[in-house]
Amino acid sequence: MSREERLREQIRTLNRIGIALSAERDLDRLLEKIVEEARGFTGADAGTLYLVEGESLKCVVVQNDSLKRWGRLDLPPVPLSPEYVSAYVALTGKVVNIPDVYSSRDFNFEGPRRYDALTGYRTKSMLVVPMRDHRSRTIGVLQLINALSPEGKVVPFGKEYEELVLSLASQAAVAIDNARLISDLERTLESFVEALASTIDARDPYTAGHSYRVMQYTLAMAELDGASPREMKVYEYAALLHDYGKIGVRDAVLLKPGKLDPEEHEEVMKHVVYTQEILSKIYFPEELREVPDIAGSHQEKYDGSGYPKGLKDDEIPRGARIMCVADVFDALTSERPYRPRMPIGQALSVIREGAGSHFDPEVVELFFKLPLSRVLGIMAHGRGEPPVDLGELSDVTLGDFYEALRERSPEEMLGPSGGEV
Repeated sequence: MSREERLREQIRTLNRIGIALSAERDLDRLLEKIVEEARGFTGADAGTLYLVEGESLKCVVVQNDSLKRWGRLDLPPVPLSPEYVSAYVALTGKVVNIPDVYSSRDFNFEGPRRYDALTGYRTKSMLVVPMRDHRSRTIGVLQLINALSPEGKVVPFGKEYEELVLSLASQAAVAIDNARLISDLERTLESFVEALASTIDARDPYTAGHSYRVMQYTLAMAELDGASPREMKVYEYAALLHDYGKIGVRDAVLLKPGKLDPEEHEEVMKHVVYTQEILSKIYFPEELREVPDIAGSHQEKYDGSGYPKGLKDDEIPRGARIMCVADVFDALTSERPYRPRMPIGQALSVIREGAGSHFDPEVVELFFKLPLSRVLGIMAHGRGEPPVDLGELSDVTLGDFYEALRERSPEEMLGPSGGEV
């Protein structure tokens, strides 16, 4: 292969790597991929990646084929002092290509020498490049170690690699910036959703913790249902916000200690419409666009007798059908100003008997397959410690527990003086 053909092939490889890096959103995987691709591109036996953190460089990736070491090492940070080659590159933005670090008098290589003494490795050739983003900020340093010839011999890094690896490092820096930005946006959205959910808890102390428990029941069933990570995030947000429309219900109605009259009941029912209207005004990214629809459909019933649209069967979003079971179970087993908590056995009977009318039968089966320990742990949220050692119930499903309860008398199902079982 001629020099021109080899150069064209390297540029094509560089383009392929750039596309692959820009598609990776997980920051940890991205950092590993940057070092892996750079090593493959240059034939390097080892490589490290440093990120700038304050006044030092933090080593976040170490890869070494000879030592079979991949991942992170708990190495001390490198001060941003020009005596260290990685720091010099970060400070100046220059590429450093060293044929043999042990012969170099330009930098302090005591660190690599100590590492070699501990591991038996021999650090020799080194190519160190800055990772500069689109704003020309150096956000890290890519350090490639020991270029290997086709025969496996350690050789210096060719001069032709300097510009190519610098280009790769710049693409990597932009990819890191993008991954960090996406992560920051996701954390911002998550904290925003949690803040919205907490406003409902703060307004009505009797329902405090309800949205969180509904979310946990929903995710537990969705996990059994084989939901994807994207669907799990949609269900999480929809469940946390499913009652947000109650912000549009008057306090006199929402906090009324007695039974609601028909007009008041109609007002409370409108909260699901308010929920969908309010959430529809929030910008959710494409993968979360279903949140308002699912949150606003949790009062629909499988037979079409629910509200606000009278949807039935699979006209109702799958997430809303799952959340419907979670919402009713938590409401039944929670104390309200106008009634005590329903005993768990009785609440389970309501869920079981509602299969095919109120609830999707498939979702009811999912619910009864949940580990009893997980259900009791969720029930305990905001109410103190679980009543039993949950570890002893790890192999018992909710269905097993319900069948055991059914073998008892109605009086035993209710417990002493109608207490909870």
